Amino acid sequence: MEQITLQLGVLLVFPVEDGQSEAFLWACRKGGFACSIANSLETAMDTLDKRKHHIVVIDMRLAVYSIGEQIVRKIRSRPSLASVVTLAVCPAIPRWCEEPSVRPYLDMGFNRRFLENHDRGACLNEIVMMDSGEVSTGLKLSVANTLFQLLEESRDSFDITDIDGICSYVNPSFEKLAGFKSIDMVGKSTDSLLNEEKTGQGLIETMQRCKAEGKVWEGIVVHNRKGQDPISVEMKVMPVFDADGNNLPSHFVTCRLELNPTVCRSCLNKNQYNSTTRRMSNGRVRTESSNTSINSISVNNNSRRLSKQVDAPIIKIITMLRSIQDTGSQQLPAQLIENVMAMLRSSELYNPGSNSLTEDPEALGFMDGLMEGRGTRPSVTGDTILSHRESTAAFNNTSLMQSLPTLIKENLSKREEWDYDIFELERLSSHRPLFYLGFDILVEFGILNNFKVEETTLRNWLGLIESSYRSSNTYHNSTHAADVLQASACFCRSQCMENFLDPTDFLALLIASICHDIDHPGRTNAFLCSVSHELAIMYNDSAVLESHHSAVTFKVTCQSAEQKNVNIFKNLEPENFKMIRKSIISMILATDMTQHFEHYNKFLAVNLKCGSTEEGEEGMVPLPVSQENKSLILRMAIKCADISNPSRKISLARAWAHRIVLEYRDQIAEEKSRKLPLSLPPFDDIPKSQVLFVHLFARDLLSAYYEFLEFGHLTDQLNETFEYWDSFNEENPYPHALTLSTSSTST
Repeated sequence: MEQITLQLGVLLVFPVEDGQSEAFLWACRKGGFACSIANSLETAMDTLDKRKHHIVVIDMRLAVYSIGEQIVRKIRSRPSLASVVTLAVCPAIPRWCEEPSVRPYLDMGFNRRFLENHDRGACLNEIVMMDSGEVSTGLKLSVANTLFQLLEESRDSFDITDIDGICSYVNPSFEKLAGFKSIDMVGKSTDSLLNEEKTGQGLIETMQRCKAEGKVWEGIVVHNRKGQDPISVEMKVMPVFDADGNNLPSHFVTCRLELNPTVCRSCLNKNQYNSTTRRMSNGRVRTESSNTSINSISVNNNSRRLSKQVDAPIIKIITMLRSIQDTGSQQLPAQLIENVMAMLRSSELYNPGSNSLTEDPEALGFMDGLMEGRGTRPSVTGDTILSHRESTAAFNNTSLMQSLPTLIKENLSKREEWDYDIFELERLSSHRPLFYLGFDILVEFGILNNFKVEETTLRNWLGLIESSYRSSNTYHNSTHAADVLQASACFCRSQCMENFLDPTDFLALLIASICHDIDHPGRTNAFLCSVSHELAIMYNDSAVLESHHSAVTFKVTCQSAEQKNVNIFKNLEPENFKMIRKSIISMILATDMTQHFEHYNKFLAVNLKCGSTEEGEEGMVPLPVSQENKSLILRMAIKCADISNPSRKISLARAWAHRIVLEYRDQIAEEKSRKLPLSLPPFDDIPKSQVLFVHLFARDLLSAYYEFLEFGHLTDQLNETFEYWDSFNEENPYPHALTLSTSSTST
């Protein structure tokens, strides 16, 4: 931790300036101390109230003795000034006189006495000695008092012991947990709290060895309690070292957290599993079961140098517990529970970390470039929600559809096909694909009736949203938004989605897809943070673009004073609007790549099945799904739609790859021109960049969601496209020029 140097504050209280006051003033300036001067009781106390001072030097020579006494007594009467060090400047003592007692000054409240001496060096030395002595000690005591106050108020159990295990402090939460009062524990060993029989002698010996070596130890033990049954406790022992650099700790601070009572009975069989210990780089010791491997899941992937699994801690935990479940054992080994608890304490519970995915330096750079940047639902009843999808005749009868050119109509008639050609619509609509496709799909899913919105309002809104996308971007433009919308609509048409979601969910997903990259600047979050862009400052360098897209969506829709009749939400009930707004924001924020593995591993952990059913009187019916799982399904849907390009047919996937590479290269060129650190790899090898993206991000996520939707044909297409990109090498170079022309979409 970086040490912060505190500037010493000194107040000089001298009613009359003389050689002594000038000597102290010179000493403060020479020492670089912040110095204030007062000449009366009132000005001294006023100065202390306005500014922090660590030392107060008070003139206590005979002429001003009473004023000085009043000042020091007032200082000592105020708790806020308790740490102030006071120095009494006393008359010099003649050599032939006996030195008087300092007791009267101490009784007044002074900390030190200084005999009158106009030597500047003597004054400087006196202040320096107080700084390194009383001031430093006072600050440490102040901090210690604060820490003890926090311990007293903490809900967690804490105790402090010396190197021999003798207790010197327990907080109230400890008393509640253990059943022993402070008076019962202070001065006695805390080792007796451990239930040796149920904890296991091996675990206790490991803990004692760590303490002897001055290392942090944490694990699960069984804790004795006064007059009560033992309990299972998660225990962390932390050594405290003196400032003198001694390698051995002087004290230990132990935190004890009570676990679920059912765990106590299931973690005590210490004889079933042989355990070994592994020393970690940070000094912790973690016990591992030799029967159950944390890394029991393997992912087969022979492509290039990318062979590591992508299991996050939460998935490893589930796998470990399932392995025990499969054996039919009624008890969990203590070491296994320790492994689980250690992983549950991870702040990246759903993120496997880049080093666990690959050791390829280029792959790590690619991954870091993309990832750095770094309530109860109201019920909907009555006629608020009418239907999931409208008939074909419903949107064919709209005035917009009736006036469409024939070629655009023919293109839109194929919108339900997965390999729908969005680039053709881009060309036919003069770069307005989001307007036409958005209107078509939203009407199909019943927005006119379910939101009670007029056709004119919907058209105005779509036009305003599309105009808020930047056409100068080669990738993050309205065509990309239309492509994501089309993919989301394909997901919504699956029987699986209909089993879990209602019409409001579908419309929220489609609107989020339309708006998820609105006003995208064509630069990554990492770039915006690097240049301290106003958006990065506004959103504190966290999910910068995604927060901006969410905010612009509702600002454009609900607060555009100059744009009349564009609010598609205006006829919704307030509670329904609040619910839909929350859902849309959640989905747009989910497109932040830094949250990629969290959403993916949460989805795996939930283990939803499209055909989940239960036996009822009327036959097989779908199981109900929680609102949390509904939100997870929706977030996964927009994430998969957002990165679905590699699962399109090869000609479409190639066109999208060219567009994203052009946009990224434009950013790299700007970073070079501004002499900024490069936040992205150079993308010289387009096939390699696609192989990396599919392996590191797309394949596992898309495959898991396609399996949930029972869209196995999309997984097949994903694998085919991946093999296409992986087929290029030095002997078989990539033959296509980097271009945005429509020819790039040809097979």
